Amino acid sequence: MNFEIVKTNQQTDFKAIQELYYQTWNYAYIGIVPQSFLDHLTTDIWHPEKRINNTLIATVAGKIVGICTYGPARRKNYVGYGEIYSLYVLPEFQHQGIGQKLFQSALNILQNDFNKFYLIVLKDNLIAQAFYEMFGFTPTDEELVEHTTYGNLDEIIFTK
Repeated sequence: MNFEIVKTNQQTDFKAIQELYYQTWNYAYIGIVPQSFLDHLTTDIWHPEKRINNTLIATVAGKIVGICTYGPARRKNYVGYGEIYSLYVLPEFQHQGIGQKLFQSALNILQNDFNKFYLIVLKDNLIAQAFYEMFGFTPTDEELVEHTTYGNLDEIIFTK
């Protein structure tokens, strides 16, 4: 499969990215987050254009099929770390190396400014955790609970 990894810019179709987030959440998080949370998702909750300078996308024949966002740590106790904010690939394009290439490309960019990295992953998302471990990330003891109207999201921090 031929795919291209590029940084987002003013010409990027951010509506397509919102749709990508919506589709991947509804696919990847069934049984991991409360179903009522997924049932109330809309594409409007994502604002990918706000991270235009910190986003890589994967395209196949011009279609956006994957995304990885990254940048400096957002959590105070990880100041000095680079953070992977998100990584998503449309279900029909998974297991073809796209996620690996997006992830490694984002890490390569972060390595220009950071030598320590972290990310936050859902505690029950064992597939994602195994993926991050392939890149040398290890789980910490730090667990987070995000309280939502539709139930709690239990997360864990991985570092490298």
